[in-house]
Amino acid sequence: MTRRVGTVLIVLLLAIAAGCDGGDGEVATQPPPGTTSTTTGEAALKDAVRQALRRNDRLSGYVLWRNRVPAWATQTTRGPALVTLRQSAADRRKRGVRIRTLANRLEISSIELDPSYTTATATVRSIQRVRPYRGGKPSGRAVKLDERADVELRRVGASDRFVVWKVRVLG
Repeated sequence: MTRRVGTVLIVLLLAIAAGCDGGDGEVATQPPPGTTSTTTGEAALKDAVRQALRRNDRLSGYVLWRNRVPAWATQTTRGPALVTLRQSAADRRKRGVRIRTLANRLEISSIELDPSYTTATATVRSIQRVRPYRGGKPSGRAVKLDERADVELRRVGASDRFVVWKVRVLG
């Protein structure tokens, strides 16, 4: 019986020692959730930013023509950017104006990831040809737009997904 207790204690001590890894004054740490430390991870996050920007661009075209923000809009846009999108749609709806996008090209000039990898900033250029409609009929000529903006994006939890948070149009 004493032999069994002794054996169990030795196995227990070995398990504890192995779990502690001997110590040597080193503290075992893990990166906080939602961080990425490799360049591969950074490249994946930049791709996620590009996807978010393109999906937000498609959402904008949808809202311009329909003057309503769909329930799925929060998959691409949140925060002040979503509030502004809703206000613009409501204003056009009140005036009876719809905008049809005839041609659209989105250029992503730069992407900067915050060191925490929780936010990103991108500079984009949107080149569009649009035509206003009133009462279901074209109102005026097609107009070419060439707008630049700084876009702030936020990461969704620990996933690789980003959403557009704030848009600042550049002069």
